[in-house]
Amino acid sequence: MNARASDHALLAGLDPNKPLPRKSIYRSLKGRQRIWSLYQKSIQGLAFPIRHKIVPTTYGQTFLSIAGNPEAPPIFVLPGMSIAGPMMLEFFAELQRTHLLIAPDLIGQPGHSEDRPFSNKKGAYGRWAFEVLDQLGMDKVGIASASFGGSIALEMTHMAPERVGKQALVVPAGLTPRLPYLKLYAGLAANWLTYRWWPFHDETTISHDWLKRIARPLSRSLTQDNLDYFDAIIRYTEFWRHRPAGPFSAHHFNQDVTPAFAIFAEKDFVFPHAPTLANAQKSLPMAEMEILAESAHMPSDQDMQPLHQRISAYFDGTI
Repeated sequence: MNARASDHALLAGLDPNKPLPRKSIYRSLKGRQRIWSLYQKSIQGLAFPIRHKIVPTTYGQTFLSIAGNPEAPPIFVLPGMSIAGPMMLEFFAELQRTHLLIAPDLIGQPGHSEDRPFSNKKGAYGRWAFEVLDQLGMDKVGIASASFGGSIALEMTHMAPERVGKQALVVPAGLTPRLPYLKLYAGLAANWLTYRWWPFHDETTISHDWLKRIARPLSRSLTQDNLDYFDAIIRYTEFWRHRPAGPFSAHHFNQDVTPAFAIFAEKDFVFPHAPTLANAQKSLPMAEMEILAESAHMPSDQDMQPLHQRISAYFDGTI
């Protein structure tokens, strides 16, 4: 069986109609079907080919989306909360020109990895990530991460800095000394649950205007596809389960840490800018750093376009 046929068989073997496991991330079969259809749409929207692989870990099976040249230096692409591998490949598309990108779906979050709750205790995310790399026969990789994935990258850096090369941290979790949970629950979760349960809200209708309003603390520039996915996550998943690794501070990292390229959003509702930046500057050596003035937690495509070129140059060693 050639690689393309094998890849097709792998995707075809994913059955959205099989019974949900106990404590599934999905609230219903309908929810899983909806999110998997959006997952497939994200694959079809990519401007470059990708392939897939499933690897076993002690935490559960992990589904990988892979792009770029197999002979090129590898970059492990770690996703934001509830964001699947193909969406992360789209975000870091510039890097697939010169690197091999490996983007996992996180266990216990929407996607095709094992559907079971995942704890952030006892270094679990870092241990899981290194098990994935071991299955791929990779001793050392660069890392490109966003938001939630940043905390996993930092946990890996804390646990085994000799296995982590250069890393790009885009609005990373894991560096905020104390997350503003009360504000997050009041400003995000309460609005999201209202959207889910509002009695006059037709379940089959997606209210993009309403979604834009409740997503505004996160982003001011969501596309229609983004809003469709946001709608599905709010309606059909137990989104409040997830907790990032960390927080991390200077005593978690030794002097062998490779200088990072970190990007912070000045108007970040999730990871407040001032304490996050102050801790980052004390904790990590920086090869490059960018502060996005007026940007919310999820930067716009316009904000990121020049930065993707700089991230690529950072990994290529030209800056």
